[in-house]
This record gives sequence, C-alpha cells and structure tokens, in this order.
Amino acid sequence: MTFKPTSNRGWKSACLMWSVGLVAVGGLSTRAQTAAQATPRGEVTFTRDIAPILQRSCENCHRRNGVAPMPLSTYEEVRPWARSIKVKTSLREMPPWYIEKYIGIQKFKNDPSLSDEEIATVATWVDRGAPRGNPADMPPPRQYQDTEGWNIGTPDLVVSSPVITVKAVAPDYNNEVGPSPTGLTEDRYIKAIEVKETRLDAAFQRRVAGRTEGDLNYFTLHHAGIQSPGFGMDEDRNGFNFVYNLGAGPTFYPDNTGVVLKAGTELSFRLHMHSVGREMTVRVDVGFKFHPKGFKPKYFQPGGYFANLGNSAKDDLIIPAGEDNVRFDSFTTLRQPVILTTFEPHMHMSGKRMCVEVIYPSGGRRETLNCAGYNHNWVRSYIYEDDAAPLLPTGTILHVMGWYNNSASNPRNIEPRNWKFWGNRSIDDMFIFLPKVTFLTEEQYVEEVAARQAKQRVHSSK
Repeated sequence: MTFKPTSNRGWKSACLMWSVGLVAVGGLSTRAQTAAQATPRGEVTFTRDIAPILQRSCENCHRRNGVAPMPLSTYEEVRPWARSIKVKTSLREMPPWYIEKYIGIQKFKNDPSLSDEEIATVATWVDRGAPRGNPADMPPPRQYQDTEGWNIGTPDLVVSSPVITVKAVAPDYNNEVGPSPTGLTEDRYIKAIEVKETRLDAAFQRRVAGRTEGDLNYFTLHHAGIQSPGFGMDEDRNGFNFVYNLGAGPTFYPDNTGVVLKAGTELSFRLHMHSVGREMTVRVDVGFKFHPKGFKPKYFQPGGYFANLGNSAKDDLIIPAGEDNVRFDSFTTLRQPVILTTFEPHMHMSGKRMCVEVIYPSGGRRETLNCAGYNHNWVRSYIYEDDAAPLLPTGTILHVMGWYNNSASNPRNIEPRNWKFWGNRSIDDMFIFLPKVTFLTEEQYVEEVAARQAKQRVHSSK
C-alpha cells in the first residue's frame, strides 16, 4: 500500500497551533539530479575534504573504544575501507539515519546524515584513487571528553546491570535483573543519558565470521527497559523509566525540561538479548550527565515515555507470510498540551517504515511530523531541535502508520515463510511509537506559542 504525505500548508491558519519546519524542501529536483549537480570538480583529498565529514558524522562510533568495528580517524585507518565507505554512504546505510529527507521536520540535534553533495564528494574521492592530499590541510584531531567511548562526555554517574552470559546459540533472553543502586543522596535533574552494551571479553563490537550482512549480531542487546522498581507511568510520573533500543545514540533533554533521578533510587534492567553466534559475557552500563545542583526546570517531563502509541493495535498485528507493504494504523488523542521532544519508531525485524501525522482539533487540519525507514540493527531515537519540536494542543490526534516487509526481500527477516504476530522476540514484531514528551499546562502552551511566533517574526524579517 502506498502512502501519500499530507500537505503541511496553512500552518498559520489555526489559532494557537504551531508546528515549526514540518517540510523543508529546497527544490523540486530529483535526488539523481541533485547528486549530479553536487559532483565535485577538481581534486578531492582526504585531508581537506573527507576528514571533516568523517569527524562530524562517523567518528562518534568509528573511533578507539567506540561501538563500531573499526576506527576511521586517520588516513591509514580509512584508506583500506574507502570503497566500502563509498557504497555504504551512497546507499545511505551509513551513517545510520532513516528520517526521510523530503517529508516533515528536518531539524534534529543528533543528525549525522550526509548531504547529497557530501555523498558525491566521498564517491569522487574514492573513484579518483582516494588520495591523501596535503597534510597541512588535515583538521586537528577531534578531541573527546571521555576515552571510554561515551558520546555524552565523561558521565557524572554510571549505573551497571549485573553481568549476563549470552549463549552462542539460544532462544532470546527476556528477563529483569537487578536492582542496582545509584548511590544518589539527593535528587538530580538529568541532562543526558547514554546506554552502552559492554562486552567484557572483547574491546570492540564485531560481526561473527560467516554471518550474513542483514543478521542482527552487531549487538547482543536488543533493548533495555531501565526503571526504578515499581515505576508506573500513570501512577508515578516522578519515577524513572527509560527504554534503550539497539543502535540508538545518547538522549539529550531540552535545557528547559526537568527529568529527575531521585535520591536513593535503584534501577532494575528489563533486558531483551539475543545470541550472536559466540558466547558473550556482557553488562549494560547507563551513563548520566546531570544539570548543575540547584537547577530548576521550567517544564516537567516524566521519567518515562508519554505512551506506547500503537499498542492499541497489539491484537490486530498479523503480518502474512511473504507479504510486503503490510500497513497498520493507530490513533491517540492528547489529553493536555505537549511538546514532542523525540521521534522514535519501534518495530522488529519485519519493520520497514513508520510515519506520524497530527490531526488538529480545530477544523481537522493535518500535518505530517515525520516518516522514517526502519532498520532493526539501528533503532534510532531522533531528537528534535528545541524550536522545531512539535508543540501540540489538547485534543490533537496522533495518527501512527507502520509498514512491514515479511518477504524474502527483507535482509533482516530470517523466516519469511512464517506469519508474524505481536511478541517480545526479534522474530516476532511490534508496532509502537515512543516519543519523549514535555507536558504543559494550558497557560504554558499559550506562552510557548507566543514565544515561537515571536521568533518566527524575527526570523522572517531578516
């Protein structure tokens, strides 16, 4: 089934309704035309043209002690992988970023994706022999606050799960372990969170020899639910609940939003792990960066997710064997104003694509927030820039759409002959939208709308 994106025209027409930057298409040219126009002329070298791209978009993972299998910081490290880099970037498989660039909001804090021009630059460099260039053109090495691979910098607090042994070949592991004490003696507001799978018997994540490209064995950890024991989203919004999915990067919260980790908290780990072809001894590490002591947030954000949007379709998630483009829909009505701070699809190995649109309460106006492809090796959380995060009034309907590929054309689908149903295993499937949300009062919503309108007027006058 095909999906035609809804129009985002007329954003000024609805009173007190605001959604910034939903579509930012710079022209009507096709991707092929854009890439052709972007083809670099003249000499393209590693030191001047390629190294800055890798430093910005690749080194967070491809560095010493990073999660990627090889560092890409120097010419000597990059040169053997040049042709593979060309292929992966041309297909937009690397860096892993699946937001569709011609639909919806395009302003994200954690966007490492390459422009068409940068992809063409990489291809030209490889095709012309991958020259090093003048050493004087090489940018200074990127400096990291932390040498252990943390992308949030050295954490203020690290809490670890108990050690788990994952057998070489075994059914998926689904269990709750812990709790692990945080050691906090006072409440602290969280600025950023990062979760790492730490393999105690290997320095780097690496693929098992002989396993196929679509195989799910970059990580043993599929996802981790990290929460204070007894946390209930509806009963205790001050508790802590965080869901990490494989391949996701760190989460940075807006500076005006408060997510609290309370004194004396212990954290339990609800782990879903799977075998990768050799026995692995692992633990899950959670790193926290805190706001300074005394920080007082303007807005409240609960320690968990707003809702498992899509769960209403749990009983209806039936994906026939061998079928592609199987679509499901789910609808949820907001009971108070909110700011969506992230866009986060959650599916399993048959997942192909997710779109989310909003239907406003006044006049039924519809806006497409985002569409994203889905790759079960890299379950990304897309963090909106603060001024672009969807600001939604009470009564807005969130419409979640998901597409599945249960055919042999899906490289991550190990058994296309089987029907797929809702379940926790990777070979089952899910249909969940997991946005992190800042809750507002009606007064705060009016205030935030006015502030964004004022910024838009200033921007328009320039």
